[in-house]
Amino acid sequence: MEACGSSHYWGRRFIKEGHAVYLVPAHVAAKHRTGNKNDANDALAIYEASKRSNIYFVSVHTLEQQDLSTQHTLRQGFIKQRTQVANRIRGFAREYGVNFPVGIKHLYHCVPDALEDADNELTVVARRILRTLLDQLIQLRDIIEETTELLEAYTKTIPSCKELQKMPGIGWLGAGAYYSRVGNGSAYRRGRDVSASIGIVPMHSGSGGKNKLGSISKRGDRYLRYLLVHGARSAIYHVGDKTDGLSCWIRKQLKHNSVNKTAVALANKLSRMAWAILNSGGQYQVPIAQEA
Repeated sequence: MEACGSSHYWGRRFIKEGHAVYLVPAHVAAKHRTGNKNDANDALAIYEASKRSNIYFVSVHTLEQQDLSTQHTLRQGFIKQRTQVANRIRGFAREYGVNFPVGIKHLYHCVPDALEDADNELTVVARRILRTLLDQLIQLRDIIEETTELLEAYTKTIPSCKELQKMPGIGWLGAGAYYSRVGNGSAYRRGRDVSASIGIVPMHSGSGGKNKLGSISKRGDRYLRYLLVHGARSAIYHVGDKTDGLSCWIRKQLKHNSVNKTAVALANKLSRMAWAILNSGGQYQVPIAQEA
């Protein structure tokens, strides 16, 4: 089947009936479709794509993975709504000559101050609108905090996530998002395949045997890439004088590369290490520093 909406549900249903289920990525099937999009052409495209020797399939999510994925999607949706409301507040206020500092946290105390200020040009209608939007912003903040707490609590009940969380730069959110995407890692041949699917490996182009590496591809799951890269950046800032192998590797990278490049490289390394843990069912072991 094509990896589209409800495909994981139907995949689980078919597996229960004893079938072997292979989910073809939608963008891969689209490359093999000729003519207009219809059921017949889609079925033929999926069949043609599945015969490719280098095809990779999407693993069917378990209910545990589905719950994690749904909670992460819900949380991101609320965060997007909060950003929209904050931008709406700034836009309306600027029409009356009122500007707020950058950052959503400043709005919680700057907007009430502006509403109480009788010297600005805010009218009765404008004050009522900003008050309504502020209440909505506060409500979304409380919802996001509650959703995050429930998500972290559920993630802590999963043994695989507990092992991932032991890794530097991977918190409970990162561990849950990674597990919901990768599962037990059986859908990938090696750790680099996971990094490639997330989009944190270099792009390459060339011909005639001459290939040139470029920046990261930024393909695949943007949300998971965001969590891994920012988690890696946090690990870099807290490396200090630690003597384990990973910390020594980070300091060595910082001597030749910028913090951003090192963060992406570390995210790539953490992704491969996380896949090894999930695929083998083992535990995280702190890397031992090797002699130079």
